[in-house]
Amino acid sequence: TDRGARSPMSAAGCSALWLAFVLLLALALALALALSPPLAKAGGFSCSPGARPVVFNFGDSNSDTGGIAAAKGRHIALPEGRAFFHHPTGRFCDGRLIIDFLCESLNISYLSPYLKVLGSNYSNGVNFAIGGSKTLPRDVLFALHVQVQEFLFFKDRSLELINQGQETPIDAEGFQNALYTIDIGQNDINALLSNLPYDQVVAKFPPILAEIKYAVQILYDNGSRNFWIHGTGALGCLPQKLSIPRKNYSYLDQNGCLKTYNRAAVAFNAALGSLCDQLNVELKNATVVYTDLFAIKYDLVASHTKYGH
Repeated sequence: TDRGARSPMSAAGCSALWLAFVLLLALALALALALSPPLAKAGGFSCSPGARPVVFNFGDSNSDTGGIAAAKGRHIALPEGRAFFHHPTGRFCDGRLIIDFLCESLNISYLSPYLKVLGSNYSNGVNFAIGGSKTLPRDVLFALHVQVQEFLFFKDRSLELINQGQETPIDAEGFQNALYTIDIGQNDINALLSNLPYDQVVAKFPPILAEIKYAVQILYDNGSRNFWIHGTGALGCLPQKLSIPRKNYSYLDQNGCLKTYNRAAVAFNAALGSLCDQLNVELKNATVVYTDLFAIKYDLVASHTKYGH
């Protein structure tokens, strides 16, 4: 699973840190999208007057807004949700996720999980992310490939109904101009690090990256043009990993994080960033914005006193 054990940081403090963090990311994304020439040629994510923004998200628990709860009937109890919603929402978080702040910055409703039957609102997009998801194996339930197939079913069915004269939450233009966000890979890396030495872990990155590339390519082939891809965070600082008993502390860096896990995260992000550069060249009239989350998340640990903790 990609869920870490809860840190001692207060809910209010955690919420404040994440607010600053995700607002910075949202600003960076907006700037990148606004300045991108290919995006302007493609019509762009900047909506025309009267049009509403649409977001489709794929990933794991870092962006799951209730998918795992809906899919498996999993009861997620307090303290999850205590800092903002004041009740559990299916998120593995005290408050909001990055995808939630993105929706707020776009002035749209929070994304509803694809598999949530009651109370869903798909007028501004759909969240296909499921906690615990990986890229591989490809056809395992809720893997990235499966999430993309769910999106294609949703889109095909929507367009079919439109052709029959019926109204749908999202029209053809909405699909074309939507932002497609992907935040996945953390669980793949964690699983590898649990069983293999560093060199062998890094050697297995190409198939993971190939799955992300394949997902973007499939979406592109079906009309998607605007992509925001997240790198992984500081895996070696997750309380879940640090809570595992060890014989000595030589595996930790100066900030108490696991060195090997963080080295792997940095290596993965470098490769993912290169892949996004490649996609920007290969995919005509598309924009692929990449955000390396490692430095931002690691700073929350390394410079925690700067944030009041």
